[in-house]
Amino acid sequence: MKLQKYIFAVGFALATTLAITTPTQSYAQTSAVTQLEDQSFFKKRNKIRGSWSLVERDGKTFVSFSENFRTKKGPDLKIFLSPKTADEVTGKNAVDGSLNIGELKKTKGAQEYEIPEGTDLSLYSTILIHCEAYSILWGGGAL
Repeated sequence: MKLQKYIFAVGFALATTLAITTPTQSYAQTSAVTQLEDQSFFKKRNKIRGSWSLVERDGKTFVSFSENFRTKKGPDLKIFLSPKTADEVTGKNAVDGSLNIGELKKTKGAQEYEIPEGTDLSLYSTILIHCEAYSILWGGGAL
């Protein structure tokens, strides 16, 4: 028991020392992360729980769904950036002028979708979860 406490104490002291003496400048340059405030989803056809945010990391922008994200399963679910507002968008017009950023990876849990480089986010009003095959809008969130 004394040996375990000693090993823990030495390991903790070493970790603390390394954390203090390790230069952080190079880490910050390669792994800078900026996350905008979490946003909630709105429902159109199916309930969507959890939240999402925009994350900037290593010069790229991602849409990041929270760990508590949940929605109903469906065929051909895709993530779009739409120029339409939440009030304007429907299942029939969801893809008009929209940018497809990927297929929904899973209906539960954290996940990220990279926004293509050079995308002007000011041209888009909402992020959507949409069944493209049947033109059914699950819902989304206001950008």
